[in-house]
Amino acid sequence: MRSRPLALACLLLAAPAVTQVPPAPKPEFGAYADRVLVDVVVTDKRHRPVLDLLASDFEVYEDGKRRDVISFAAFGAAAARAREARAAEPVAPLPADAPQFVRAATVLLVDEGHLSLAETARLGPVLTRVMQGLTERTGALLILAPYTGIAFQGRLPEDAMRLAEVAGHVRGHRQPMISTLPMTDSEALEILAGQPLTERRVYSRFDFLNPGSAGMIESMLRARALELAAEATARRRDTFGALKAGLDWLEKQPGRHSVLMVTSGFTNDPAEDGFREIATRSLRINAPIHFLDVSTVSAFNTFESIAYPHALPQAAQVPMIESMAATAGSERVADNTGGLRIGGSDLEKDFERVLDTTRTYYVLGYDPPRQKKPGFRKIEVRVERKGARVLARKGYFDDAQPAAPRAP
Repeated sequence: MRSRPLALACLLLAAPAVTQVPPAPKPEFGAYADRVLVDVVVTDKRHRPVLDLLASDFEVYEDGKRRDVISFAAFGAAAARAREARAAEPVAPLPADAPQFVRAATVLLVDEGHLSLAETARLGPVLTRVMQGLTERTGALLILAPYTGIAFQGRLPEDAMRLAEVAGHVRGHRQPMISTLPMTDSEALEILAGQPLTERRVYSRFDFLNPGSAGMIESMLRARALELAAEATARRRDTFGALKAGLDWLEKQPGRHSVLMVTSGFTNDPAEDGFREIATRSLRINAPIHFLDVSTVSAFNTFESIAYPHALPQAAQVPMIESMAATAGSERVADNTGGLRIGGSDLEKDFERVLDTTRTYYVLGYDPPRQKKPGFRKIEVRVERKGARVLARKGYFDDAQPAAPRAP
């Protein structure tokens, strides 16, 4: 499993593109000369894009200090409302020679290592229909499915049907847990971290399912935790390897960048170095990573090896909080890169909600304070509207010199 990221990178380099995407100059931090440009998505409580915002509705902070919004543009469905009110706004449009954000480059990562066959059986037809419905969108799209060996790029709308065909071939590779020693990935990490409540719960489960083995359960507990933690780490590293390959591809593409990570989620291991590297790369090329959660409702609290899981003693059952811990890592990736975490009973609608962020958004410009030392500059964007959720990158890396504009 450790060789998959390298194999995927080689496959991506070797894979024939349906339509060759011309390379662009290396993007730098999303700044225009001394001005910092921030592309922002604003949604309501139902994840629908908010379309009627003006420059005066936004507040931008760098390193905790408010900066004046001095340039503004809206794209997609929000553009018409912005044009109507532009005369009343004391804010300039983006400079004529500033980078254009109207095109989009998107990576669709199907995280097969964390998906079961049942989940991809449910997902496959949805992926195909969504791809077929992209004929009204423009831009470059890369589909990655590392376990199936898919690294396929094309352009929309002309390649939508071929992309739909490729998307239908994804297959989940996470095997069901058939064992008398059932334990979740998050429980394994907690046991190795010395969490006594988790240890007692899993001990009770093992004792119930393995009568007569009381003297061996403590050693079985530790060995099982080590085994599952190692497997979880390998799956996460495969996912991070695929994300790196996708971000490397995006860095060469013009337009607005985004990654759609389709997965049932993965745990958060604070000791895992891959999180920081992925977040850093994402921020450098201004590419939010969205987490589309396709886990089944019964993915936790049920183990395939137990005919009647609710017959387990209450103390041995998996609590609801473990269901939250099971996706904490994927949620952390989305949160730290300015991406959405979305998932529900209607996968097709969920896809559309995420894809809407690639074409309906705002771009704000502000002049940053002069800095003497290079480093990371934290950005916070606020909208004073009840129920509004703001999605924007968390910051940028400043080398203490004027940054080059992102390529059109």
